[in-house]
Formats: sequence, structure tokens, C-alpha cells
Amino acid sequence: MKFITTAAAAMMLMAPSVFANGYLGGQFNYVDAETGSGGVRLPGVSFLTGYQYNDYLGLEARIGVGVGDDSNTANGTKVEYELDYYYGGYLVGTVPLTESFDLYALAGYAKAEATVKANGTSVKGDDSKFSYGGGLKWNANRNWTFSAEYLMLVEDMDSVNVGITYRF
Repeated sequence: MKFITTAAAAMMLMAPSVFANGYLGGQFNYVDAETGSGGVRLPGVSFLTGYQYNDYLGLEARIGVGVGDDSNTANGTKVEYELDYYYGGYLVGTVPLTESFDLYALAGYAKAEATVKANGTSVKGDDSKFSYGGGLKWNANRNWTFSAEYLMLVEDMDSVNVGITYRF
């Protein structure tokens, strides 16, 4: 949590000139996690900031947290899963399709932590790996963009995200 607070503060303190080609946004995440007893869907929200160097290349940072949990049964025991947080840094490649639509791909590094609860016991686990994905952006106007994407977050965790960004 300390990392999330520090990163958010650093993003807010950046000089205004950095934002000339920058953007801020948010996403709702549908994180699918594969467990030893089947899959679970963990809802989350993420905040992102980035810098677009030109029409084709940018850098992006993301911070996300879980906003709900899911459960399944393993050997007759109810097991609950919760996404605690994730963060990542990405290189973003964009292919403009039309004036209003862009395809993009992203690749980078991410870390995620989750909590597993069963029989009154709670265990935290984390993973960090190469992360990649891609999506489609709709440029509603000069400043507002809406997106839908797929992201392989870390091993055994991927997500489908819908989001909105504001470009400066």
C-alpha cells in the first residue's frame, strides 16, 4: 500500500510540462485468476497515467486494487480469493485505424498480490512477471478516449478492462 500511495503522489507532483502529451485515466477490471480448484473472477479498478511520444509510441504506468472477491470449493472447503493490488509499467505501441479508432498493444512488467482465505486462515501471495496485452481505443474527441482491452497481468491472472482516459 505504501508503494501505491507514493506512486500516486509522484504522479500528481509531476511538472505541468510533462503532461503536454500525457494522459490520466481509470479502468474497471474483470480479473480472471486460475486456482488449483478452478477459476475465479476478481473485480478491480485501476488508475493509469502515460505519456504519448508520438502517434505510435508511449509509456504507461498502472496501479490497481480489488473491489470485490470470489470463492469456490476445494475438497469440500469454501475458499475465498481477493485481489489486493497490482501495478505495472508498459511500453505502448499504437496503430491508428481511423481518426476515431486506434489499435494498441502493450508490453512490460507487472506485480500482483492476492489473498486466499479458508477455514479461518488467510494467506497472501504475489507474483511478478512480463505482462502484455492489447485493445481498441475510441477517440471520442481531442481529450476523451474510451478503451476495451485484454491484459495478461501475471501468470494465472489475466483481465478484460474497460476504461476512460483524459489527454492533456
